[in-house]
Amino acid sequence: MEERFRAMASRRGLITRSAALTGAAAVTMGVSPHVARAIEDPSQSKLKQILDAGKLRVGTGSTNPPWHFEDENGKLVGFDIEMAKLVAGGLFGLSQEQVLGDEEPRKHIEFVVHEADARIPDLLADKVDVNFQFMTVSSDRALQVEFTIPYYREGVGLLFLKDSPYNTRADLQGKGATISILQNVYSEEIVHRGVPDANVQQFDSVAAAIEALDSGRVDAAASDLSTLAWLAKNSGDKYKVDTNGWDPNSYSASIKPGDQIFLNFLNTVIQESMVGLDFPVYKQAFSTYFGVDLEPATTGIPGEWR
Repeated sequence: MEERFRAMASRRGLITRSAALTGAAAVTMGVSPHVARAIEDPSQSKLKQILDAGKLRVGTGSTNPPWHFEDENGKLVGFDIEMAKLVAGGLFGLSQEQVLGDEEPRKHIEFVVHEADARIPDLLADKVDVNFQFMTVSSDRALQVEFTIPYYREGVGLLFLKDSPYNTRADLQGKGATISILQNVYSEEIVHRGVPDANVQQFDSVAAAIEALDSGRVDAAASDLSTLAWLAKNSGDKYKVDTNGWDPNSYSASIKPGDQIFLNFLNTVIQESMVGLDFPVYKQAFSTYFGVDLEPATTGIPGEWR
């Protein structure tokens, strides 16, 4: 295991520090009170500890489809779960077929199910190695944890009934339409950024906001685009979704600050799942949970730099 770790560190450049990566500057400046100094010795990295233990501890949830939820058999599934499996595959030398097959990567993962407000405390207390739990990147959170590169770009979208005369938020402009949304201190502001003249009805759950649409009390329901894509995919011909969302925000994995070696490894796995050799796994997960068939990256100049 020691030889394999040294080889990995050399091959992938895991010792290289990059202040350009999210959160690194905060650690260098000593902003985070949780880390005395950054880890530079590969033998002290969380990466080596995980390889030695043969187990990756992943913080996640269990009640938020399509990200993390229990299927009819009580098994934890979702897009966040698939991302954790990709990381386990990279850590423990699993083939793409094994990761797609599900069973082998789960042997190397301990899923720690916790509430969203426990994501940061559990990282800092070393109860988990990494969080895959649809965590929105923000500057205040970056002072407490280090984020990987994003693996999904979220936004607010609109859900319509299939027979609605409206298809997009542009259709609602100037109509005084009524839109339902989950109750939040920012809910009315969020809706008005997309449809300025909308009447906003707030509900105590996403399910209640959708039920208001089903019963015809509102013209559209606003929610995360990923949630709406899941609903539309799994509800037959009942709904249609306006994918022209607004208020974009990034979902990233998070780790305890100071371990650039582990962060570099995670960034490599996530990057190559989206544009490299592990794209078939990411593509399958995207199709399963969002109903979208992704096109592979182009060859030549990397598309992210075009």
